[in-house]
Amino acid sequence: MATKRVPPTPIAADATIADMVETLDKPVEYVRRVLEKLERCKRAHGDAQVRVGVRGRAEAPNYLIEYVREDKKTQERVTYQDAAYSGSTHRELAPHHIAEARNWSPEEMNITAVSALIGRLRNPRAPSRSDNED
Repeated sequence: MATKRVPPTPIAADATIADMVETLDKPVEYVRRVLEKLERCKRAHGDAQVRVGVRGRAEAPNYLIEYVREDKKTQERVTYQDAAYSGSTHRELAPHHIAEARNWSPEEMNITAVSALIGRLRNPRAPSRSDNED
């Protein structure tokens, strides 16, 4: 008996991990592994943010870890790519994956936002800050 192929869930061109939580295979595990990579980047570079891949599987999208530094001469904030990872294995991808800008959402989440997201995933009944603001 042939297995029925399920069409891939499209990923919005400007998606973030928070936008995709409902489609992830294992949301808590996925976000936890991304957070590990963000923490490693922050230890090495003092900053960390993540962009999701928009051309792969929505159930486990690849992701790109970046950091931002201020150029001392121009005072401009410059974004540097740290590494890209497979969303299913969380192993580092080859550098050529990073270079292709259309692979990545233009929207990023910083490490603080990803930490808050995993907190909400682990304890969905806890009141959020926005619930307390009236």
